[in-house]
Amino acid sequence: MPLTDLWQHRHTTWQAAFIRENLLSLGHGAWQGYVTQGRGMVVCEVVTADLSVLNWRQDVVPYRLQYQPAATTRPYLKSRGLPGEALDSLLTVVQTYSPEREMLLFLSHGRSVEVNWLQNLAIAPPDCYRQVGDRWDEFNLDSETIRGDQDGPP
Repeated sequence: MPLTDLWQHRHTTWQAAFIRENLLSLGHGAWQGYVTQGRGMVVCEVVTADLSVLNWRQDVVPYRLQYQPAATTRPYLKSRGLPGEALDSLLTVVQTYSPEREMLLFLSHGRSVEVNWLQNLAIAPPDCYRQVGDRWDEFNLDSETIRGDQDGPP
C-alpha cells in the first residue's frame, strides 16, 4: 500500500473539519516546535467524547497539542502502533519536509489516528505563528482547550 494511501485511509470528515478550524493553532505549534526543537511533527489528540454532534464552526473542541522532535518521532510512532513500512517512510518525510511551507500532523481521537503531510497551506506555519502571537488572547481561551506545553505567548 503506498504511504499516502496508508496515511489517508482513515480519513473522515472530522479530521478535515478539525484541521480547517484549528489551522492557525496547529501551524503555530509546528513553527514553534521547529524553531525550538528542529524538525519533527505536531501531535494532536482530540479529547472530546462525541465528534458527531459538534458544530465545527461554533463549538470549542478540546485537544492536546505537542511537538514531537525528529529524535523522538520513531519511538513515539512505534508506541502508537504505526506499521514498520509506514514508519520508515514517515521518518524520511520528517527529514525532508519544508517546515517553512509544510506541516506534519499526527491527529488522534481515541483509537482513531491519522497522519497528514499538509502541503500548499493557505497560511504557512511561520505566518500562523505570527498571527497567533499577535492575537494571543483569542487563542488562549481557558484550561478546557488543552494546549500542551504552549502556555504563554510565543
